[in-house]
Amino acid sequence: MSLRRTIPPLRAALEPTLELLDTGVRLYRRNFPRLLLLATLAALPLGAAVALGLATNWLAPGLGFLLLLPVSLLVLPFSLYVMGALSRAAAMAAQGVPLSLRQALAIGPLRVLGMGCYGTLFMLVAGAAVSMLSSGCFCVFYLFGIAGFAAAASVGSVAGAASEVAVGVLAIVAVLTLLVIYVAGLILNGAVYGAAIYALQPFVHEPLPFRAAVRRSLDMTGYRFGQNLLAFLCASLVFGAAALATTVALGVLIPLPALFLLGTESPLAQGITVAALAAGVSAAVPLLPIWMALLYQQRLAAWRGDDLAAQIAALAPVGSEAA
Repeated sequence: MSLRRTIPPLRAALEPTLELLDTGVRLYRRNFPRLLLLATLAALPLGAAVALGLATNWLAPGLGFLLLLPVSLLVLPFSLYVMGALSRAAAMAAQGVPLSLRQALAIGPLRVLGMGCYGTLFMLVAGAAVSMLSSGCFCVFYLFGIAGFAAAASVGSVAGAASEVAVGVLAIVAVLTLLVIYVAGLILNGAVYGAAIYALQPFVHEPLPFRAAVRRSLDMTGYRFGQNLLAFLCASLVFGAAALATTVALGVLIPLPALFLLGTESPLAQGITVAALAAGVSAAVPLLPIWMALLYQQRLAAWRGDDLAAQIAALAPVGSEAA
């Protein structure tokens, strides 16, 4: 009885989120070339950092670090700016407006600076909060995994076929436990990044002053927080699966001929590998800002009560006919 009572509320809670994810995928498919072109901009600092890391063997000692440090510092702010541009493009596409790359990228320098500072601070605070809350839960699983390895080691010291089977079972359980912890950590980190993109939407779509934009961001993050958290987690899960699929398809299969023919030490083969990995990640990058832009538009309409007039208009004919 309790299971039957739990499934309908869970399904009702998941349906809006799943519909949001499906809408975002269809929007991405319709505007794939231009959104992918915007996403490649986000991969430029990361690709430059990886390329400089590979080139440190040919650069003078210390020069590679001096070049790598500013590029690494620009990765997060620049990626947040590109996520904002992708959110603007997604909002235009959702409204049926022709997608203009110039308008999507038209975010002022001061606005970008405010977005970068606030987004970085939001990610740090949200990441610290998630780490504190999840450490207690993960600690139990870590202890369970360690206990599984310890039990397998103690049982393995006993001779016999039964002990070997027990060792195998305990080792599998321990490995699966650690794997679940690792995957859960990735999903939580992706949810934090998605929440940061969602928190930047007032800076992206509305010409608000900095304080007003921060206030609006905090209001929209806390409004229907449980549903927002569910959307962040589901979006992170689907985004991680899509990024893994595209990275394996492009970043592993494409460089194989070059690595086989030129060797792993070839700079050309390494460059092709880096470019293929960047292309694989870039192919999945637009999904997260698209979903966050659509979620923000939905939450903002509900927060303002914009859909209340439409609901009243939908109910008005029923009331008039009854009268």
